[in-house]
Amino acid sequence: MTTVTTENSVNRILVGDCIALMNSLPEKSVDLIFADPPYNLQLGGDLHRPNNTLVDAVNDEWDKFESIKTYDQFTKDWMTAARRILKDDGAMWVIGS
Repeated sequence: MTTVTTENSVNRILVGDCIALMNSLPEKSVDLIFADPPYNLQLGGDLHRPNNTLVDAVNDEWDKFESIKTYDQFTKDWMTAARRILKDDGAMWVIGS
């Protein structure tokens, strides 16, 4: 899901492939990008936080990738699309795991 504001729309929510949607936007047209992308967090064992609480694995389809190489390519592709539409004085905040 992507939320965009353009001259022709205000705070429209676009649902679809984030890379395709960003590629359809004009270059250097976005002030802020806030992303919470897939983490590829399919765990084979237990993962604990520093406070010793357990991290739950994500088993949803949107977070599954064939391989680390596929995940890395997806990450490169969406970040490249995001950078293209980001204004020179814009900001990008990314939630990570």
